[in-house]
Amino acid sequence: MRIILCCSLGMSSSIFVRVLRKEIKERNLDYTVASIGMSELSKYIEKADFVLLAPQVKYAFKDISKMSKGYNIPTVLINEKDYGIMNVTNVLKNIKDEYNF
Repeated sequence: MRIILCCSLGMSSSIFVRVLRKEIKERNLDYTVASIGMSELSKYIEKADFVLLAPQVKYAFKDISKMSKGYNIPTVLINEKDYGIMNVTNVLKNIKDEYNF
């Protein structure tokens, strides 16, 4: 599964992505993760299976969900607490439980 983590510029989410990649590797999951800024999403969304949205851009959730829905790709807003403490385990659990990925 290819996951895109979208934030303002793709910079603040890079730390979260590093932790997420480590967890994915430890669990031996067949997932890839990339972080990008919102302005780049339209260039890469076709190649994604799932879009995670960083909490600091929750104001764009409706627009991004609409875009990803056009490609039949789920979009999930990461819980602020999980993002802040880098609780990637919970984020992966939510993806798996709610979307069967």
